[in-house]
Amino acid sequence: MSFWSSIGQTFFISLFSLEIRTELSLSHGEFGSYYAVATMMSALTLFWLGKQADKLNVFQLSLITIISLTFSGIFFSFISEIITLICGIYLLRLFGQGMMTHVYSVAISRRYKAARGRALAITGLGINIAESIGPPIVVLLISSMGWRQVWLIIPFIFCISIVPFLARLTKKTSYQETSINIKHKLKTNFNEIIHFRRKDLLRNMEFWVVMLPIIGIPSFTITGILFHQIFLADEKSISIFLWSRYYAFYAFAAILGAFLSGFLIDQVSAKKTCFIGHLALLFGLVCLWLGRGNITLILFFSFFGLASGMITSNTSALLAEKYGTSWLGEIRAAVQPITVGSSAISPVLLGFMIDKGFGLTGIMLLLILISSYPVLATIFNFNFFDKNN
Repeated sequence: MSFWSSIGQTFFISLFSLEIRTELSLSHGEFGSYYAVATMMSALTLFWLGKQADKLNVFQLSLITIISLTFSGIFFSFISEIITLICGIYLLRLFGQGMMTHVYSVAISRRYKAARGRALAITGLGINIAESIGPPIVVLLISSMGWRQVWLIIPFIFCISIVPFLARLTKKTSYQETSINIKHKLKTNFNEIIHFRRKDLLRNMEFWVVMLPIIGIPSFTITGILFHQIFLADEKSISIFLWSRYYAFYAFAAILGAFLSGFLIDQVSAKKTCFIGHLALLFGLVCLWLGRGNITLILFFSFFGLASGMITSNTSALLAEKYGTSWLGEIRAAVQPITVGSSAISPVLLGFMIDKGFGLTGIMLLLILISSYPVLATIFNFNFFDKNN
């Protein structure tokens, strides 16, 4: 599910941008605006739909999500006007980036305690692999058969690759929630007694001041960079082809970051180590802004990938640690729209800045300033002022 959530991710949908804009006669700004509207709509829907993870079992919700995403992909192949474009993006974002990620993250966070960090790291490899191999395959398919045919084939492959095996894959095993968790709970002193509901979360000041920024800001920054990578490559005076070659460093670092984060979560805790991923993102932005030459681009993509791998697994573990697992579906349903919504805002805001003449320096200063807050918030709140430390 982590791998196939890529169908609704920005990096995947943007591969069809040229063909869609050409057929519908859209400018970059118009396409970005419609994308933002559809994404925000999906975020609002997810606020309600996500809590179904507390009412349905893993098999039921997984099946509903997979079938829905399959039909969403097929529907996208038939878009012909603005309204169908918005509906198509809305469905892909809701069931792809939103529910696919939500379902597996809740299931893993609930079923694993002692190995929660490592389990999340392993599942996170799916999206890292998709980011590595997906773009060249999709570009080749588009050139050989057309973009609409791709949206007919990929959902079909997705569906048959997982639905026949879903009952077995979602079955609880003897490795989940075993007695080792009791030892682990005593060792790390996690608070497994308090279990927040959504209403408790929304009344919690720490959620608004600390948790919301550390969840939303990385999504804003990373999506903005990916969406406007052609502009950034031009500003660095390199071709997009050469720029894309550096994604190998991104993919390797993302995998490394996921496993490093998993190890740290299990050995220490998510709340004490989550600042590391945000710090890596900050270093990557500084390298992209001030750096010159191949070495600094390698550093940027490496830090960028490290941050992406660490933050993804750390966020899910952090929610389980801070708010318990009894109502985790409801909690993530309140949090996931923040991630989706943030990814909708940055392409529009940064695109507006580009249109107004802001260069690399203006954009990078904004991203660095925003991305500094999660680093400070996690260090000072979780490591110095947290009463449960």
